[in-house]
Order: sequence, then C-alpha cells, then structure tokens
Amino acid sequence: MKLLAYATATLLVTIGIAACISAENPAHLKQLLETKSCEGCDLTGAQLQGLDLSGANLKRADLSGADLTGANLNEANFNRAILVEANLTDTSLIAAKLHGADLTRTNLRNANLTLAGMVIADLTDANLRNANLVGANLESADLTGANLQNVRQSVVSLGLVRLQEGSLYGFDIIGVNLRDTDLTGTNLSGADLTASDLAGANLDDANLFNTNLMNARR
Repeated sequence: MKLLAYATATLLVTIGIAACISAENPAHLKQLLETKSCEGCDLTGAQLQGLDLSGANLKRADLSGADLTGANLNEANFNRAILVEANLTDTSLIAAKLHGADLTRTNLRNANLTLAGMVIADLTDANLRNANLVGANLESADLTGANLQNVRQSVVSLGLVRLQEGSLYGFDIIGVNLRDTDLTGTNLSGADLTASDLAGANLDDANLFNTNLMNARR
C-alpha cells in the first residue's frame, strides 16, 4: 500500500514538473495581458484565443505551441519571436512585424497577413492555406515544405525565398519576383505566375501542370 502511494506521488510530481516545463510563465502571461508588452517572455503553450493583442510587443518571445486562434495581432511586433507549432488560424496580422521569426510548422490557415513584414522568417512546413499575403514582404524567407494552397498575394518581393519541395498549388501571385529561387520539387500546379520573374530559378522536378507562365521571365 505504501509502495503504491509512493509511486502515485512520484507520478504526480513528474506530471507536475512536465506541465511546468511545457506551460507559459504565469508572471509573463499576466504582464502581457495587462500591458501588451512582453519582450523575450516565456509564453510557451499559452492559451490566447480571440484576444485583442493589436500593437503588442512580443519581440523575441517564445510562443511555441501557443494557441492564438482568432486573435487580433494587427501591428504586433513578433520580430525574432519563436512561434514553432503555434496555432494562428483565423488570426489578423495586418502590418505585423515577423522579421526573423521562427514559424516552423506554424498553422496560419486563413490568417490575414496583409502588409506583414516577414523578412528572413522561417516558415518551414508552415500551413498558410487560404492566408492573405497581399503586400507582405517575404524576402529571403524560408518556405521549404510550406502549404501555400489558395494563398492570396500581390506583387511583392520574394527574392531569394526558399521553396524547395514546397507547394504553390493554386497560388495567385501575378508579377511576383522569384529570381534565383530554389523551386526544386515544388508543386506549382494551377499557380498563376503571369509576368513573374523566374530568371535563374531552379525548377528541377517542379510540377508545372496547368501553371500560367504567360509573359514570365525565364
């Protein structure tokens, strides 16, 4: 009986320690909610669904695994923040700063990233399906393996972006700059690349079925 009680207590302590490791710092969460400023904070796994965090300062904050579904993040500063596997479905990120942010495997489905700054952002395996990227700056971003199906885009700089083995299925990016981009194995099926600049781009093994390349520079 004593052995069972000891084993149970040990298990509860272990679970408690694991929970502390994977959860946000309560003081940091309180600071964010009260001031909208939490630079460099530990907000891993934080539950922030539907909150108004417009203009928040989250520079270099760790939001790995955080749930921000439906949140208002307009003009928020996420420069060099860690958002690995975070859920940003249906979020509004208009004019948000995400330069150098780690968005690996982040869910950005239906997110509004109009005019967002994402220079050198890591979007490896990120889900951007149905996202609005009109006017966003993705210069030198890493989109390796990202899902860009039905993304809305306009003429912006995608120079040096990495899309190796990614998907641009149904991507409407008329006039986009993809000069010198690595598009090896990328799914470009159905994409509209009219008048786009593909000079120097690597299209080895890319899927170009039904891709519109009218007036594209090669």
